[in-house]
This record gives sequence, C-alpha cells and structure tokens, in this order.
Amino acid sequence: MIAKWVDDKAHSFASLYSCTAVGDRIYVFGATDRFWTIMVFDKLLNPVKRVDREKPYILPFSVVNVGRYIYVAGVEITPTGSTAIHVSRISIDDLSIVNSYTSNPKDRGAGAYSIAYNKKMKQIIVGGFDKIDGVSNWRIEYLTEDLNLIKISRPSVKGSITGLALDADGFIYTAGRTRIARISREGETLNTVTSPQAVKIYTSQESLPILGTNIAVATDNEAYILTNDTLSIVEAIRLSRGPQILSMMLGSMDADNERIYLASTQIATKDDWNWSILALKPRGRGFLRLFRR
Repeated sequence: MIAKWVDDKAHSFASLYSCTAVGDRIYVFGATDRFWTIMVFDKLLNPVKRVDREKPYILPFSVVNVGRYIYVAGVEITPTGSTAIHVSRISIDDLSIVNSYTSNPKDRGAGAYSIAYNKKMKQIIVGGFDKIDGVSNWRIEYLTEDLNLIKISRPSVKGSITGLALDADGFIYTAGRTRIARISREGETLNTVTSPQAVKIYTSQESLPILGTNIAVATDNEAYILTNDTLSIVEAIRLSRGPQILSMMLGSMDADNERIYLASTQIATKDDWNWSILALKPRGRGFLRLFRR
C-alpha cells in the first residue's frame, strides 16, 4: 500500500463509492445519510477540495473522466421514495453540475451502479438495473456526451451490474457480485466466471504499463488481477489484516501508469464507519505489492 487516507469523522452511515485520477488529482465520491460528497486529493492522498450536496440526494456509485468533465452514475432517491438511474456531468474546474439525466422506466425503480466511456463511439455507457419485470434485471444505457439517450440494452440476467469497464477493442467487462462477464460490442455474453466474486472492475482502453491487457477487480477485503480473455486469476491481495472490515461498496475504481486506486469503507463496528482510500501496485509475480505508510 503506497498511501491511505481515513476521515477523522465517523458517521452512523458513510461510504466512499468511487474515484478517478485526472492529471495529478484524485477525485473521490461518497455519501452519508444526509448528503453526497465530491473530494479532491493529490497523488499522496492529501485533501485539496471538498463539496457536499444535499439535493438531489444521490448515491454516487460510479464515475468516469472525459476531458474536463467527470460523469457520475448512481441511484437517485426520488421524492416518492422510489429510485431512479441518475447521471450527472460535473466540471473538474469548479465541481459544478453542468447537466443531469434520470431514468425510471414505468416508475418501478431503477438504478445505475457503473459507468464507462467508449472513446471510439464517444458514448457514455451506464450499467445497473431496472424492475420493469417486477424483479431486478441487468440494464445498460447508452448516452451521448450531453446525456441524451441513444439506446437501451437489457441482458437476460437477474440482479444488477455493479461494475462496468471497456477495453481497447470495445469489449465490455461487467461485475455483478455473483459473476464477472465479458460482453461483445454487440451485447453477446462471451465468458462468465463465478470466482472470484467482485463488486468493482477496471480495465483500460489504452495500454497501461501497470495492467497491460489485464482486468482489475475488487471485493470485500480482497483485490485481483485477471486475464482479459478467460478471466483467470494472475495476482491477488488481502487488503485488510485487522479486526475491521474493508468493504467495497458499489462503484468504480481507476488506475494511472503507476497505481490502481480504490475507494472503500473501513468498518470497525456497526456505528463506526470511516472512509478509506487505497493505492495499489501490481508486482507481476503472482501477487500485488502492499505498502504501508
């Protein structure tokens, strides 16, 4: 572990869900029971800026950087108590919300847990769930950069997509707690594995020295590097060695040329939750390097 930041204030509920690296800054998104938050850190995880927002109240599960904007996908709690897919485009200059998009088909409930950007098609791809059929079902929405809807895909999979990433060839990799899947550009499921289980997933549309063509995934207390074709484990790490649980809530993860970044939640007791950020570096010899500061 290269660096770690833990909030000095505890809440009855508080989770960091996602983060993205932009230049020499790390943008981190989370929520408490009263507001949702955008925080900015330097690469050593020293705090730079923070903005808290109460309305609309959303759980900002996943983010992706596109130029001078960060797109945030999550679940909006509506005034009626239902849930909706929510996507916001945020300026990295002042953290203002430029525009937003919501979707709640048939008013039966929906949510977005993951987001990615297709560089070739210039599309925002959002993964989550809807309840059109009365139960949760995988749902993928394709949006323009201005957050206009292009099309919808509903793979025949019960549950929710919790993580989504694209590689250089346009293949979509999804995590859904019980399985990890590789999906073609046309939406065909090419390969699935049930072990390891994962909540967050990451790969790059550009070759990163730290990952190559591999996939990074994370679940509670553990992270893995997988091959991109067979989804086989090549590296693994135990993230928590104490009595506390390091929980990977729904959301995204990110990487640059040197590190993989994870936003997580450190839970000591049912009333003692703290935000935690991890920076990891694959070693390339069967496990990840874990540095402590």
